[in-house]
Amino acid sequence: MNDRKIIGIQVQSDGSYGPCFSFFEKDIMGIEMWKPVNNYNVPFFYTRTGNFSVLTTMGACEGAFPGFRFLDSSNYVNIENIDRLVTGRYGAVAYFKNSEMHTGVNKKNLELWNNIIEEIKQLQQDDRDVLGTAILKTGELSVGEFFPAREIFYIDMWEPKANYYVPRFYTNKGMYTVGLTYRSCAEALPYLFPAHNGNLVNPTWIDHIDEQFYGSTVIFKDSDYRADVARKKVKILKSLL
Repeated sequence: MNDRKIIGIQVQSDGSYGPCFSFFEKDIMGIEMWKPVNNYNVPFFYTRTGNFSVLTTMGACEGAFPGFRFLDSSNYVNIENIDRLVTGRYGAVAYFKNSEMHTGVNKKNLELWNNIIEEIKQLQQDDRDVLGTAILKTGELSVGEFFPAREIFYIDMWEPKANYYVPRFYTNKGMYTVGLTYRSCAEALPYLFPAHNGNLVNPTWIDHIDEQFYGSTVIFKDSDYRADVARKKVKILKSLL
């Protein structure tokens, strides 16, 4: 466990989204799966500083990445990673650093280019990480891992299955999507303990385990958050405290 700052979207007590877009890894108490809408089942992070989930819409990406811009199409582009512009009659092609990957810039944004650059210069360098999974050439997903937000070239929306659209991140190392599954969280955060079906808990923040005949519950330090513990997991979890 470290001081990694993770990109996510704050979820308020009424289920609406809040204004915060990051939390620290060290503050995670537990992770459970959450179904905000019918066709989405995504990780929900209980932390010491509030509750968060992963980015699932382009709107959420716009809030999370203020240094990006739509330049010509549905690609949401990391301006800091643009290496050069090749201009033409109807706009330009923007090429990314150390890559042949590129995206379009329409005429309007080309005319505003100096202003866009000045706006981006006013922002702090992004030091956050994204919980994601690499998209393999076969279209399948690799293991859950973290990658730096500053490595993103641009973002678009991807349909991994019918009517299920999620952000896709293009980088010099390949394409990623957000970590959407229990498995991706368990792989990226291996020190969290699988206390019950569909949850992961951080032993660092556990105060004690309330053992009852009908089932046991993890009690966290200075928090109202509670998590179930499977009967066969109680002894193992106790040994970690």
